[in-house]
Amino acid sequence: MKELRMHGKGGQGIVVGGETLSNAFLNAGKFLAVMPSYGVERRGSDVTAFGRLSDEPVRENCMCYEPDYLVIFDPSQLKKPATYKGFVPGGVIVACGTDPEEVLSMGVKPSKLVMVDGIRIAYEVTGNNLTNMIMCGAFCRAVPELPMEALLKAIEENLPKNFQKTSILGAQRGHDEAVVYTYEIHGEHSKKAPAWTRHVLACREPEKPRYEAPWGNGAEKIVTVDTGTWKVVRPVLTEESCIRCGICATYCPIQCIRKGEDGYFRADLDYCKGCGVCAYECPKKALTMVQESEFRKA
Repeated sequence: MKELRMHGKGGQGIVVGGETLSNAFLNAGKFLAVMPSYGVERRGSDVTAFGRLSDEPVRENCMCYEPDYLVIFDPSQLKKPATYKGFVPGGVIVACGTDPEEVLSMGVKPSKLVMVDGIRIAYEVTGNNLTNMIMCGAFCRAVPELPMEALLKAIEENLPKNFQKTSILGAQRGHDEAVVYTYEIHGEHSKKAPAWTRHVLACREPEKPRYEAPWGNGAEKIVTVDTGTWKVVRPVLTEESCIRCGICATYCPIQCIRKGEDGYFRADLDYCKGCGVCAYECPKKALTMVQESEFRKA
């Protein structure tokens, strides 16, 4: 049995992507049991899904701690140590990005690393950051046991008809445009036995929970989270078109848009999640949503 773990953001279809891979493996004669972990269940927040792959039906239904496969649906997850926790040396990583050094610099040792510019493809195909089918296609490129035909059949049989065309196009482009890197890994690695068989788990006080609270701390146990790291697009203001009405600030769901000394309303990019509500509600269309990658180039 092999373990699979998927990391991404809420709203990118991580759960649907896992279910589609499960159905695709079933078409290929294998079994993949998937289980999501939603976290705070908010668009833009971190989402993780787990899977176990076997030639036989899978009964075990819990989190995966030592994955053989990692699928990273969003570039924001590439620099987070939690993404790679427990990754088995010699395993396979499928990542949304273009620079393999971003992954290798985290200290992991994959035998195969597949990179695909999923965000760019997603905006070209669907107009948003929905990378799930793109990463599923790249996964087929990384894992020969899952033929592309099995994935396309799973999409056609299980997704709503109005999503099938873009899903198939995204999956095919993810497969075709993925870049594969292979590495020699020396030495053998055996997975650890479950924690409860290694030592007695002592009772201890849990860590402080982290809540989304960009407007400030409401109590001692609430920790402010920089939700600006969640976004893939940001609002850019055209001052010539702006009438300084403040409607954008009124509709901002997390109230991160504030009036500056010059009278213009601008988003605090440390907390802006790139939802696009401000640009949609602006009566003069003075706000434009621009991909974060454009600012990284600069």
